[in-house]
Formats: sequence, C-alpha cells, structure tokens
Amino acid sequence: MAKALYSQIIWQHYRQPLNRHKLSKPNLKFAGANYSCGDQLAFYVKLDKQGKIKAVGWQGGGCAIAQASASVFSELIKGKTLTQVKKLTNQTVLKKLKLKLSPTRIKCALLPLHIIKDQEKLLKLEL
Repeated sequence: MAKALYSQIIWQHYRQPLNRHKLSKPNLKFAGANYSCGDQLAFYVKLDKQGKIKAVGWQGGGCAIAQASASVFSELIKGKTLTQVKKLTNQTVLKKLKLKLSPTRIKCALLPLHIIKDQEKLLKLEL
C-alpha cells in the first residue's frame, strides 16, 4: 500500500540512492534539517577549477521522499556552478521527482535545494 503512495522514482532512489557517501576532502559542506518531520541531510561538494561541481556526496536520514530527493538532487547539480544551483527552482526539483505532494511533504522533497540555497546566503553574510 505504501508503494502506491510514491512514484517509481521515489522508490528507486530511496532503495538505491545515488551519491550517498561522504566525500573525502570536499570544498564545501552544506547541512540542514526539516525539524517538523526529522529529515536531516548533509551535502559534500568538490568544485573544479572553473567552479563547477565535479563531485557530490550526501548523508542523512529521514523519510523516503527526503532521501530520494537528495539522491535525485545530487545528480541534478553535477556540472553546475553554485550560482546555477542557487537559481534552480522548486518546480525543477519537483518535476524530477514526478510526484504530486501535499504541502507538508513538499518540504521534505525540497530540503536539498533549500539547504544549499540557505547555506549560500549564510556564506555570503560571513564574508
């Protein structure tokens, strides 16, 4: 019954997540949580000389949607600059998941995007 609630993409990425590992010597780490439901994620990013993401890894836990979204998102951002990632929209991420979600579950799906966008703002404030 639970499988009927989620798309094939969610199940595939939840059961066999892509890039779920901690990178050694990352250039950047972004971490955050959705405290309303307990999702916690951390992303590790290595940049090339042009500032493009050449490798990404992630770790964390939480619901199937948050973890599947982290997997999908990690593939989506490869080859992009942080500026390009910051310009990604909620709709871009949700389309990749191919699932209609309630407002509560949308927060789970968008956690990876918001972690990086929020951290980017914090990094700029600290400079």
